[in-house]
Amino acid sequence: MTLISNKSLLIIDDHPVYRDALSEKLTHEFAIDGIEVAVASSATEGIEIIENTNKLWVVLLDILMPGLSGLAGIKVFKKLHNVQEVVAISGLDEHAWEPKTVSAGASMFLSKNSTAELIIRKLRPLMTLQTGYVAKSEIVEPKEFRLTQRQLEVLELISQGHPNKLIADYLDISEQTVKIHINQIFKELRVFNRTQAVLKSQRHQLLLRDLN
Repeated sequence: MTLISNKSLLIIDDHPVYRDALSEKLTHEFAIDGIEVAVASSATEGIEIIENTNKLWVVLLDILMPGLSGLAGIKVFKKLHNVQEVVAISGLDEHAWEPKTVSAGASMFLSKNSTAELIIRKLRPLMTLQTGYVAKSEIVEPKEFRLTQRQLEVLELISQGHPNKLIADYLDISEQTVKIHINQIFKELRVFNRTQAVLKSQRHQLLLRDLN
């Protein structure tokens, strides 16, 4: 089997100045971790890059581009077999669009009004969490559960007994977004409440241990 532990980051943005500046900053930041940063000017180009590699990708997707973008774009990239996380980025209103993008499958929403340092801080947990990946052509059976890094973080905080408000404060997201993540966790684990989710995640060793 082909095991890939390092992830690669793909920035998809049709604005060349912003895309290249962010790429330069993230390349410099993540080089020490051996993380490649690639760029694409459209969703079509991004899909071509992803499908021509056996790498495990985190996609930073501008949701306001000509052609495929927005919530539909998130859903398309989430279906690609070697895309682990999709992070939405936009200059659109964060409070209005964060819940929508998360509901569509994004791990998080980043505002283009954020500083590069804030974007790096929020991306780093997604990029540096080690994850084994088996190329699609060599998969014997699919993973039983497909939870994003952010959903795993929410699940861990649920297991520690934290209410939604504290989870939202800890992860710097809205309570509405926390509720969306929890609903998706319940759906993926096929459970109906927090206790069932925690028990099942313990059985399948899904809980993270590095949040504190």
